[in-house]
Amino acid sequence: MTTKTTLLALAAAALVVAAAPALAQDGDDFSGEIRIGYRSVDTGGAETKYREDLNLEDGPRLFRLAFDFHDDGSLGGLVDRVRLDVDHLGGDPFETLSLGVQKFDAFKFTYDRRESDYFYQDVLIPRADFDVRLSNGGDFHHFDFERVQDSARLDLRLSERAKFHFGFDSYGKRGEATTTLDISRDEFELERVIDETSETWTAGVEYAWDDVTLVLEERVRDFEDAVDVFAAGATEGENPPPNAAALDFYFLDQPYEYTAREHVVRVVATPGRWTIRGQALLQDLDMDVEASERASGTDFRGNPFALDDLGAGEIDRDLDLFDVDFSYLVSDRVAIIGGAYSRSLDQDGDFTFADERNLGAWEIDTTGVEAGVEVAATTTVTVSGGVRWEEREVRHDAAADAGPGDALELDEETTEHTGYFGNLSWRPTGTGFTMTALVDSSSFDDPFTLASPTDRLRWRLRANYAIGETGFKLSGALSSNTSDNDDSGWESTYDQANFQLSYAKPGFDASLGWSTVEIDREIDQSVNGGAFFFPIDYEAEADFLDGRVRWRPSERWTLGGSLRLYENDGSFGLERDDFRAYVDYVFEAGYTVGLAYRTVDYDEETFNFDDYDADVIEASVGYRW
Repeated sequence: MTTKTTLLALAAAALVVAAAPALAQDGDDFSGEIRIGYRSVDTGGAETKYREDLNLEDGPRLFRLAFDFHDDGSLGGLVDRVRLDVDHLGGDPFETLSLGVQKFDAFKFTYDRRESDYFYQDVLIPRADFDVRLSNGGDFHHFDFERVQDSARLDLRLSERAKFHFGFDSYGKRGEATTTLDISRDEFELERVIDETSETWTAGVEYAWDDVTLVLEERVRDFEDAVDVFAAGATEGENPPPNAAALDFYFLDQPYEYTAREHVVRVVATPGRWTIRGQALLQDLDMDVEASERASGTDFRGNPFALDDLGAGEIDRDLDLFDVDFSYLVSDRVAIIGGAYSRSLDQDGDFTFADERNLGAWEIDTTGVEAGVEVAATTTVTVSGGVRWEEREVRHDAAADAGPGDALELDEETTEHTGYFGNLSWRPTGTGFTMTALVDSSSFDDPFTLASPTDRLRWRLRANYAIGETGFKLSGALSSNTSDNDDSGWESTYDQANFQLSYAKPGFDASLGWSTVEIDREIDQSVNGGAFFFPIDYEAEADFLDGRVRWRPSERWTLGGSLRLYENDGSFGLERDDFRAYVDYVFEAGYTVGLAYRTVDYDEETFNFDDYDADVIEASVGYRW
């Protein structure tokens, strides 16, 4: 941002703050806040890793604009409430806007916008030290794009029993990336343009009888992705000579788009001691794909080659989902719970490229049931548990270079999933203590892949304790998730523990938390790395320490700070320290000033190629009413 642009932006923001008191009204019907300022950023080390983690930049910012207006009759009764909330506008990696307009018992309109930047470039060592045989260069897939999400919804109350809603959701990605393609037995890093758009339109009606509520909803989803991959110029592959290919130029255009229509029915019924919830979703999806590939270069033998191919195809998918769950109150303390579901996917694809016709078909049918019981053992203890069963039938086939009259012969595979679950809740009266626990165990018969589990066990324990009237609260959680495959020797464990102590009283609050995560994934098989074998093994032991404090010695002063310390040992060792301190002051007229300082230090133990440090200073002025 140029100096001239910065000064103009700050001048405009200062005028807004100066005019803010004129916007405010006496009384409680109109309240709000505006805060603008400037951020200064000083970084050292790996700029790409800093962009992955923080991506904060210098310049003026609208840190916050918010107001909440309750009509006292000045708008003629058209609306009862209008609210607006804007955060971090002006080029931040995360920007949000939320608007709400409501007329009680008549309508409610909401609009939300989210903008975020995404950057990823995983480079482990300098490019000059890359060794394709060792695959030590990191991930050649880099991303730099902006995401924009818009969501709007209008709810209308037609009568005491009838409601109507209309919604629109949009999601877009714009930017650039790199990807890899195998061409003539070599791997090339190529540029990719990111241009993706998704839109969903929704309309529905809800009607409530005494014991039954019915919702009918229609959705239309449109998706487009303009896939554009190219070489920025003449480029060489990753293989070392003499078996190295080269490209003079390369272009691949493969846009695809689809339209999906969904019909949804939801029912909630509460006849007598029954509570029944059901949903049905029917989806019809049509996708069109085109492709154009042009290239010229030298193949791995050193001979010239050229490509100029076209292609087109389509995919049709039908998806049917049916779910129902129920509970039946046998007595005041015992309830029977259960559910059943059926899911069906039928997909056919037909794609022709460079005069080769490729066919593919999938048919997946899944049915499942679960049943259990919930018991209020005492006034403070509730226990529930049950069993589940699921069967999945998959029929699939694919054919490359199929002829005009060729047909697919679907192979059938079946897997069965069985298991049990249990839950415990204990809430002693008058003690400030609560505890919940769950266990979930599953077994899979003949899974489809060697990385799919044959057995899985998950459990979690949580507890909270408010220590009387002292203002102290203590909370903690323990959890474990273990999966393994007996056929391949693959095993994965994920264990986590969280503890937090907090304290709050008027004018002061603070908290300190600690978390630890242990991850271990391995398989008995090894991979040939050329000159040696290395096992497929990954492990991590991560510790998090986070704390915050906020102190208001008077109505005008607010001081605070936070810390976030992260350390990981194992396959990838690193440390990340994040400290922040701030002070805010409110003048008698409602004007505010603030100053914040943040420092981040990122340090990798093995390669140190991505190490960085950053110092961020934010100064702000504003007005509250």
